Amino acid sequence: AKRAAAPTHRLLAFSRRQTLEPKPTDPNRLIAGMEDLIRRTVGPAVSVETFFEPAVWSTLVDPNQLNNVLLNLAINARDAMAQGGTLTISARNVGPGGVLPAEVPMGDYVMLEIADTGKGMPPEVLQRAFEPFFTTKPEGKGTGLGLSMAHGFVRQSGGRIRLASTPGAGTMVTIWLPRHTAPALPALAEPDMGAH
Repeated sequence: AKRAAAPTHRLLAFSRRQTLEPKPTDPNRLIAGMEDLIRRTVGPAVSVETFFEPAVWSTLVDPNQLNNVLLNLAINARDAMAQGGTLTISARNVGPGGVLPAEVPMGDYVMLEIADTGKGMPPEVLQRAFEPFFTTKPEGKGTGLGLSMAHGFVRQSGGRIRLASTPGAGTMVTIWLPRHTAPALPALAEPDMGAH
């Protein structure tokens, strides 16, 4: 039952019916609080670099689920860089006058970028990457739910997510989360280790 619980939660997230507990969250502090865990997860062959724009806005999200999304993306990046490489995580504000893709409604956003220097994805894989259970990993090495869960969570949180990838040159995941004007809560959420 416990093994079935995590995929069920991810499917619910994909269908945007999962019960979330959104809180005003400071993305810089959340990422900084996860940095050590991410470094240990990706291992010594992968260099982790973080770039934070000062005074990144708060966003209203479930911090545990955002932790899980970032951790899943870090694991995907690690798996794409079997020979080592660089994982870059950045956060910045995109306000009035900022360039937004057509699928992102006008507004103020916190933009998170998670980029790797791994093997990348060909177009036919890229276009299916958010599908539940779609995976290129060997049997037993992945459920194919990590990206679909991320997609569902971001959309349920009022944001957008985009994948860009070039075979042989790496992958970038960009997440836009709406700005929240209330101050962020002081406590950092601990990652939910049972859900990845």
